[in-house]
Amino acid sequence: MNPLYTVLIGVVLFWLILGELNKRYDLSKYCIEFQGIILLWRTKRFNDFIDSVSRKGKKFWGAYSIVGIGAAVIGMITVFYFLFQSALKVLMTPEPTPGVGFVIPGVTVPFWYSIIGLIVVLIVHEASHGIVARANNISLKSVGLALFVAIPGAFVEPNEEELKKTSRLTRMKVYAAGSMANFVTALIAFILIMGVISPMLTPSGIEIVSIEDTSNAFGVLMQGDIITEINGIKIETLQNFYDIMANTKPGNTMNIITNRGGFDVLLKDHPTEAGKGYIGIVTSQNYNSPINMKILTPINGALSWIFLLNFNIGLINLFPLPFLFDGGKIFKEIVDIKFSEARSNIIQKVFAVIGILLFAINILPSLL
Repeated sequence: MNPLYTVLIGVVLFWLILGELNKRYDLSKYCIEFQGIILLWRTKRFNDFIDSVSRKGKKFWGAYSIVGIGAAVIGMITVFYFLFQSALKVLMTPEPTPGVGFVIPGVTVPFWYSIIGLIVVLIVHEASHGIVARANNISLKSVGLALFVAIPGAFVEPNEEELKKTSRLTRMKVYAAGSMANFVTALIAFILIMGVISPMLTPSGIEIVSIEDTSNAFGVLMQGDIITEINGIKIETLQNFYDIMANTKPGNTMNIITNRGGFDVLLKDHPTEAGKGYIGIVTSQNYNSPINMKILTPINGALSWIFLLNFNIGLINLFPLPFLFDGGKIFKEIVDIKFSEARSNIIQKVFAVIGILLFAINILPSLL
């Protein structure tokens, strides 16, 4: 069964059980609220912290949020273009790959690394909304956690009446602040990876991640083996391995030296490239470091997923889909400048239909 279907069944059971618990125990006593397929938990415990941060360096938060608006506009154009181009490829390619994937810890992405990344995404995104709101004297009702079907989230709830009465520029600052924080966090993670982690890593062979059970390497090589030499040629990087494989043919025998010893493997026909040899293994780069790799590897993994999730989720959040993403709210403010309320509403509805279609087309291949 497709893992996504297993997850969907689990989600349905979760909501049925939760609904029954709510009937019996009235979860609103614990500040838990149901809004259709959205579950909310509200609290005011973090309001004082957000107030404290917003009061320090108001000039900084002013400049930060202005840059955020610029980044948001660029992000809106970028993500719309990406999804449009990706949708065309899905429609025109015989065997399309999804342009947008589901982030399901343990199913589509590594469990712990993605959990850490998602927590960081939610915290910095919502905290940034709250800080910019308070820096512009908009009060907060509450902060909390949310669950939209199976998508976890967090929220900072500004006073809607105060937000409506403030200037258009201020509203755009508040809306853009979340993705701005995600981009800044992604940049920090990238700098740490490239400036601190990478210099500590020395390429040292390639690790076998998996082996096809129909290949001649199956039962000879093992998952976790480190390949250091092939046919007398030293292998330090993945590129070394790719260069050797590019010059092989079916029927060639490869003498492979690993951390367990030497082995001979007869190459088969490549399934997609005629005339090339095929060994049937998936590999990843192995490294040595002056710091214990058992410590450095999880740090590097966590930072990598913090970078990936903050950048990609921050960008997707800027898609100009009205009524759902921050990009939609910013889009509404921009459209309202140029058009009457009636025309603005029509434009937003058109973009809503286009946006839903683009997401559906991009996601469809992952469900098949």
